[in-house]
Amino acid sequence: MELDLQLTPRSRILIGILGAVLLVLVAIQVVPAFYRLFVNQEAKTKQEQLLKTENFVRAAEVLKPVEAEIYRATGLADTEGQQDGEQKAVSLFDTQPPETVIRARVDGLVRRAGIEQNYQLLTKPAAGKQRLKLTMQNRERLVLYLYLKHIETEAEELTETAAQETEDDSFDMMMDAWLSGTTESDTDEKTEEIDEVSSDTESAETVDPESKAPPTEPETPTDPSEYASLPEVIPLSIRAKLASYIKSMVTQQLRGATDFRQGFFAAQVHKLETPASPGIFGIGAKPAAIEVQLRKNSPLLEILMQTPDEYVEDQPPTAELQSALVKYIEKIQEQRASFLEQLALAPPTYETQLYTVEMKFKTNLEKLVNLNHLIEENTKWLTVRDMRISADKQSSGAQRGRNRGGDDATNLNVDLFLIAQIF
Repeated sequence: MELDLQLTPRSRILIGILGAVLLVLVAIQVVPAFYRLFVNQEAKTKQEQLLKTENFVRAAEVLKPVEAEIYRATGLADTEGQQDGEQKAVSLFDTQPPETVIRARVDGLVRRAGIEQNYQLLTKPAAGKQRLKLTMQNRERLVLYLYLKHIETEAEELTETAAQETEDDSFDMMMDAWLSGTTESDTDEKTEEIDEVSSDTESAETVDPESKAPPTEPETPTDPSEYASLPEVIPLSIRAKLASYIKSMVTQQLRGATDFRQGFFAAQVHKLETPASPGIFGIGAKPAAIEVQLRKNSPLLEILMQTPDEYVEDQPPTAELQSALVKYIEKIQEQRASFLEQLALAPPTYETQLYTVEMKFKTNLEKLVNLNHLIEENTKWLTVRDMRISADKQSSGAQRGRNRGGDDATNLNVDLFLIAQIF
């Protein structure tokens, strides 16, 4: 028996319609999935770019307070504009061409060294650019430098306030000693006047009870780029000593003159871990706890225990002062970690542009030493790469007959080759 597998025209039409419906259903299910996949990838890329941009903005806000200090330390700060009180860029290269800035700065150094102005100066860009790495250690030092500027300002303010309070206390003691010599009749009259004033004040307060409430001060939002201040529960004179000591130790840490492997603050505290207690059948169970305390040999603890006489009666307990200082240390470490995270997505390298500076001039040995010292100390962006010195024969011959050993008065022909590194 043979089967006839040929499709009729009607069957073919039905199969075609069924296939078209299946294709439409597949397209409805698959196309949106592919579309969502590509859209999600594009949205994810844009989100990552936006997050990176936001981190750059936060990093710029964090570093803004120290930007002027860094330029001032390297000799590139616009000090003239700051003295005039005008709002100008912190760097000289933001408003002037590099060649102009280099010539002006070198001319200033020459004048300060006492060298005559009849020198030759040639400035030109060097070939290529120098790429430097921004390591994690440099980022940590930058965040630590930000804290150094904060504690330096706080130490100055606390010292001035403490000195002012001491002066006011001395003045009050002098006034008390002077008023103690008044007669009893004058004292009685003053007492009666004070009683009358106090009675009037009490009557006014009864009329307006709301006047007793202290005025509420508006809360000022804290700047996220600023570190926390020392706790006010600690006496003022002790806070001033703590701030000064912390400033000196952080400065030494930045210079690499300390042996704190984990940082100054981390070396001042230690953690006590209390294991969990199961209790009796679950009754009285205690979870594991970690308590942070100041080390017994910590210099901060030693300064904290130096209680002045005027704070003996009103001072909080010693345990409260130590707890406040430990919370301050934890807050500073938390803020430093937060600032470091904001700098983590910064580019790993940055480029600097180099310029060569060639100078030819005549001077004596003393002024040449002064110029070299000024370049090394005041202009970190200038580096002496080559120096050629030759004595002037005519000048040396004339000086030989007048003053033997007068080398400082001998004119020297100096060829100086400098490298200017523009950040």
